[in-house]
Amino acid sequence: MTIATKTFPTFKQIYRAISQELLAYENKTLAAQAQKDNTKLTTYYSYLKSVAQRDGKPVDDINAKLESLKQAQLKQVEEGQGGALNQERTELQDLTTLHNIIDDKIGINTNYELNNLNNVATYLRNQREYFDLLVRYNPGLLMDQQENVSKSANRVGLDVPE
Repeated sequence: MTIATKTFPTFKQIYRAISQELLAYENKTLAAQAQKDNTKLTTYYSYLKSVAQRDGKPVDDINAKLESLKQAQLKQVEEGQGGALNQERTELQDLTTLHNIIDDKIGINTNYELNNLNNVATYLRNQREYFDLLVRYNPGLLMDQQENVSKSANRVGLDVPE
């Protein structure tokens, strides 16, 4: 079958498929960034709490902030394990990547251009699935060192001291 006889999805369908793949990537990136920010804030407030305790100052407001950060982190972990993210957006925030892929040139409806865009959509979908499988079957891939050590210790029946 040659490219001249092959049928392709319409430009609108390909555009929608590419934007959905980019949106999924963007949502995962923002969720990971939010988790890192939460970890940084938890560390910062833990430091402030230790300094306040050392100086004999009240730590009730810091404890409240730490508790709210802990609840947010637990919520992120629960949502990441199969629940739907409430913060997931339905529209792309950064359209530059989409516009770079789909360059509004004349002749976009030719079979050659539609084939190229269809290949891009297929590539983006397969890369997302590949990364999901990598994370699923290599759970330590995205863990920080401390978490990896504690999970490895738990696997052999030991506890890591805190």
